[in-house]
Amino acid sequence: MATLYPTRKDHDGFFDFLPSWFDEWGHNFSRNNSLQSFAADVQERPDAYDVKMDLPGFSKENIHIDFSQGVLTVDASREQRSNEKAEDGSFIRKERATGSYTRRFMFDGVNEDAIRAEFSNGVLGIILPKKEK
Repeated sequence: MATLYPTRKDHDGFFDFLPSWFDEWGHNFSRNNSLQSFAADVQERPDAYDVKMDLPGFSKENIHIDFSQGVLTVDASREQRSNEKAEDGSFIRKERATGSYTRRFMFDGVNEDAIRAEFSNGVLGIILPKKEK
């Protein structure tokens, strides 16, 4: 089964994972409408790991995926809309979040050359095939 904890086998770079861990902790304990992180499902199959992430309102160009040293990193950002004005009147409430968001997951035994991703209807799907044993 995949290890989904924000730790590393060695201690080099351990602190890189702390912001992600705190984001997750905050997301689990304060379920409000702000976007602190994006929801993800991770499924292990016999031949691959299947990751699905909800990214509504993000454009494909603003989503970046990296797999390095067994760590899958997904960064997504939305541009600041600070100069956005209501066409007729003023905003009473403005809740749509902007900024950058990151999720990291650790996986063992992934065939890095065969990873593939697809983004459709606000859902990012990533297939991480396992190395043959």
